[in-house]
Amino acid sequence: MAASERPAPGPTGVGLGLRWAFIDEVAAGDAPAALRFFEVSPENYLRRGGHFPAALAAVAARYPLLSHGLMLGIGGDEPLDRAYLAQVRALLDELGLDRHSDHLCWTTIDGRCLHDLLPLPTDRAIVGPLVDRIRRAQDLFGRPLALENISYYGAPGWSPADAATMGFAERDLLCEVIDRAGCGLLLDVNNVLVNATNHGFDPLAYLRGLDLDRVVQLHVAGGERISRLADLVIDTHGAAVPPEVVSLMSWVIARTGPLPVIYERDNKIPALAELAREVEHLQAAYDAALAAPAAAGALAREPARAQDLGELAAIQRGFAAHLIGAPAGDGGLLPEALEAMGRERLDVYRELVRGSLHRLLGDLLPRTVARLGEDAERWIDAWLAELGPRSRVLRELVDEWIAWATPRWSGDPRVAPYLADLARHEAIERAVAAAPARDDPPGMSERFAIDARLVFDASARIARYDHAIHTLPEDEDDRSAPPAIPTALLVYRDRDHRVRFLELSLLAAAVVERLLDGARVVDALQAGAAAVGEPVDDERLARMSRLLADLAERGILRGAAPASAAG
Repeated sequence: MAASERPAPGPTGVGLGLRWAFIDEVAAGDAPAALRFFEVSPENYLRRGGHFPAALAAVAARYPLLSHGLMLGIGGDEPLDRAYLAQVRALLDELGLDRHSDHLCWTTIDGRCLHDLLPLPTDRAIVGPLVDRIRRAQDLFGRPLALENISYYGAPGWSPADAATMGFAERDLLCEVIDRAGCGLLLDVNNVLVNATNHGFDPLAYLRGLDLDRVVQLHVAGGERISRLADLVIDTHGAAVPPEVVSLMSWVIARTGPLPVIYERDNKIPALAELAREVEHLQAAYDAALAAPAAAGALAREPARAQDLGELAAIQRGFAAHLIGAPAGDGGLLPEALEAMGRERLDVYRELVRGSLHRLLGDLLPRTVARLGEDAERWIDAWLAELGPRSRVLRELVDEWIAWATPRWSGDPRVAPYLADLARHEAIERAVAAAPARDDPPGMSERFAIDARLVFDASARIARYDHAIHTLPEDEDDRSAPPAIPTALLVYRDRDHRVRFLELSLLAAAVVERLLDGARVVDALQAGAAAVGEPVDDERLARMSRLLADLAERGILRGAAPASAAG
């Protein structure tokens, strides 16, 4: 693809990856002037409601956006996840984005999503099937796709002694795949530096072997050397962009001309003003590179070392088995490939996969994980080995883990009886915060009739517990136990997008539960009263009337469905 044929890059210069830590400032228009465009990851917004789409829409109204996916896993051996691709496409359509990017890697095997960017073998036998998957993904996305070179800490079939050669073999496989698939290259120059540092090759020699006409975007970031992980530099996105990465960015931009560059920062995120100063520094280097363009020069690419490692699915299944601590079985990783890569490098990936899940569950279920104490790691690891994550959306792993773990807690004397309720309570709070919004039906009335079906806010739901779990303090260090009292709560999102809990009587919960399911008011009253063994008398009708008025005042109850929907 000649430079003149490269797809229009959209915004050029240096932008920033959009993160929760500062999205509210950006949405409110309070971002420093140095921040001119942002990159979003669709997985962070899929199937979310409340504040999240509103904030993203506000950002999109103010700034150009680029899209960068996390969990396509294009290098896997399983069929493409059409539902996931359709959801990403719908969001891109909504935002008006005309292209998308993801990573050249694999993430899933046998339905288990490992939520890490795992390296492909450099066996050229994978190229044909991989190119076919990329073309089909582009068709399903309905827009051009660019793929990113990943950081890696080892790969099947390569020993640490061969790591430098592996670096160029990975590059040449990347080039062949990108060229044959006709897609773009999202060049992450920090990943080039991380790999060059860990495996001992020249990063400029790597770049000289790329077809720079394929590059449509760049990423820059900072990694960190971690002694417990084989003393490797890990691509944490947890530090400022080092001078070496700035130099590599400048080298590329001097040869490609204007392109979008995104600064990624996911950990140890400083204040937005500090991020803006870092972007200004990167923009100055970018501008200097454009002012002194250099000739691209001839490609310095040597034939890649051929590998014949066998069936891709078997390689990935065995790789995954070591990461999750499960038996590999007869279809596991070929022994010679496993031994060549080395246990130490496999263990790096094992800790990265486990560590990300431990952090996620600790962040989203903080009180539950804190009260489990040291046993929390044991429960998370056991889930990973036995079943593991299925969803490509990280926050949905919370419900998956709870569904697996809570039945097992009931037979474990080390787990307090109320912890299952607490886990569900914390999960429901986040689910309600993220519940997708729903438009009111046309013709909805504000007048309630006894035979009407009522319209509730889409976030509302009934939560039932065996303990008064809502009475526990929010303090993560608290270890008090709630009373063992059956409790029903109406959980909802208020007009300011805050999650609220309203304790209900057994009768009120039974009635509201049926109303939420679409029952007519009269039927919900009769069935709810029967379920709790209470009569429908004037006193109870008055109580239910006051409850419905209160729910309407709170904005939970929106109105009565039109007659056509109530028949």
